[in-house]
Amino acid sequence: MAIDILGKLGLRTVNDLLGIDIGTTSIKICELKKTKTGFALQNVAKKTYENDLLSDGIIIDNVFVANELKSLIAANNFKSRDVACALSSYTVIIKRANIPFIADETALENTITAEVENVIPFPLRDIYFSHFVMGVDEEKPDMMKVQIVAAKREIVDGYVQTLTMAGLRPQILDVDVFGLTNLVEQIYNPQDISVVTVDIGAAVTNIAILKGEGVEFTREILMGGKYITNLIQKTTNLSYVDAEEKKLTNDSSVSYLFEDFIFNIASEIKKTINFYLATKPKETLGKIYITGGSSLLPGLKERIYEETQMPIESINPFLILGEEESKIQAYENLKEYMVIALYLSSRVGELTA
Repeated sequence: MAIDILGKLGLRTVNDLLGIDIGTTSIKICELKKTKTGFALQNVAKKTYENDLLSDGIIIDNVFVANELKSLIAANNFKSRDVACALSSYTVIIKRANIPFIADETALENTITAEVENVIPFPLRDIYFSHFVMGVDEEKPDMMKVQIVAAKREIVDGYVQTLTMAGLRPQILDVDVFGLTNLVEQIYNPQDISVVTVDIGAAVTNIAILKGEGVEFTREILMGGKYITNLIQKTTNLSYVDAEEKKLTNDSSVSYLFEDFIFNIASEIKKTINFYLATKPKETLGKIYITGGSSLLPGLKERIYEETQMPIESINPFLILGEEESKIQAYENLKEYMVIALYLSSRVGELTA
């Protein structure tokens, strides 16, 4: 399910693409090269910040982030200047619609535009939008299911301005939750079962339910790993950097502080699953795929299993590389952080001549 908010601006052919994931407290960059067997990793970088880069998914200081991107790219010798980036799902509007089956592309675009006016609560002049045709409606064969994604122009333009100020050329602007589910689909191919994906970020936890190629349901929980870091700071009087280090290394002296967070995350995942199944009584969910730095907290996966009774697997985005397992093992300490950036870079195949 390829979503591109920048689709209306047009794309150009490129052979290398940086995947850039701007999170609330970190920037992750990945550069892949397409090969006959998949992708080869050219370069990867990650930097964490004490002060937030985003507020409600919107870049707070465009100049600061642009300068940080410049520095990271130069310091790590990234070659490409063409970029795929992702908006937080918290900032976009995702709607499902059923429309008559239309073969003509122009007529389809006109129908989609009219549907956008009906389901998106902003004037067309104030938004960018994209759509994905999910297939024929099983109950009404003359209708097809469409997913519409819209974002306010001021948010999109803020990302484009920041990337441009950094000397980069934005080619694709995706949505993080779709990047995550697309990667799960490509690597694990869960065709026979519907699955749940969970990404525990610094400020927001994204939950999505994936059925085949379609995202059936999404939910954002305003709860993330920075809450724990701040709690460690308050309890121990450590600096932010030292508190973050204790969290990431699961230091036993502060692990008791994780308990409420783990309980709340697991409970919210269970609530989300129960709500979805109440609306789809014939559906079954087979697995939970989890990522994000705070997914490493000791006891978290066990608690989620207790709540949901569903098997859980950590997402390893580096499996998309098509390399030997021994080489993939070298990236083990980055796999919880690089899902979105790596997926974004893998979209170079869509732009290659």
